[in-house]
Amino acid sequence: MKIFLDTDVLVDVAIDRRPFSESSAKLIDVIQTAHSSRIDAYVSWSSFMEFSQQATPLVGQQKTAEFCMELTKFVKIAQAKAPHLTAALAFNLPEFRATLQAAAAIACKAEMIITNNTTLYTGLRIPVKAPAALTDQVAA
Repeated sequence: MKIFLDTDVLVDVAIDRRPFSESSAKLIDVIQTAHSSRIDAYVSWSSFMEFSQQATPLVGQQKTAEFCMELTKFVKIAQAKAPHLTAALAFNLPEFRATLQAAAAIACKAEMIITNNTTLYTGLRIPVKAPAALTDQVAA
């Protein structure tokens, strides 16, 4: 299964953002243990920038860097290009940030986008699920 993790899932875990941190952390654990056999997880380059901007003031530069390094051990970085952005722009998503994330999801041919803000991706042809929903699906 090929999934794309929205930045909010990473932020939820790194800064323990309630009420989403528990389900996001559980999903990250599942991905980390299953990445080589069942789940290919992707993030975007912009996720690292956005994530660091949100996490660094709260947990510090060292912990932010450590989280990023650990993440790169079991997730891949989607390589979006101009055609992917053009395709994502056609969906007229409510936030440009979501459009950039959708472009990365299109680039890696994600089967679903995982986010706690599913309303940002309304109308996208890629299914969108909350972390708990995927964790339940994988456990079943």
